[in-house]
Amino acid sequence: MEIKEAKPLTTLAFSTRTTLKDLGPFVRTVARNLYREAVRLDLEVTGPIIWQYEGVDGKPDTVFGLDIVLPIQAVQGEPADGLVFKKLEGWKCAYTEHDGSWDTLVATYGSFMSGLVRGGYQIGSLSREAYVNMDFENPANNVTQIYRQIL
Repeated sequence: MEIKEAKPLTTLAFSTRTTLKDLGPFVRTVARNLYREAVRLDLEVTGPIIWQYEGVDGKPDTVFGLDIVLPIQAVQGEPADGLVFKKLEGWKCAYTEHDGSWDTLVATYGSFMSGLVRGGYQIGSLSREAYVNMDFENPANNVTQIYRQIL
């Protein structure tokens, strides 16, 4: 675990309110739409797909805010329906990285969050997952960066 800053980002974004148990329909589909739209608008992509959560607590039925975003250099053009340009602010965070299948992501979160509690950190409402490498055929190759806001 490392203490750092989740950097501010200019993004092409899809935003919704959902629950952990209802995330399935967003996997792969939203990222593909963001990439297609970035190409259509001739946007310069500056980072990987990011999922930013606000108010998620690990319980399957809790409703929270979700932004699925693609970092871009600058705003230009008019995004398609359902997508917007959105500025994500930076914030102080704890950081860790998960290598491998998302089936074991919950274990990484468990030890990560336990470490924050043991360290006496006050945990905020924001978290980010940056999908540095997504390999749907060989999930062991996935690389996910996890950022959790601390106050």
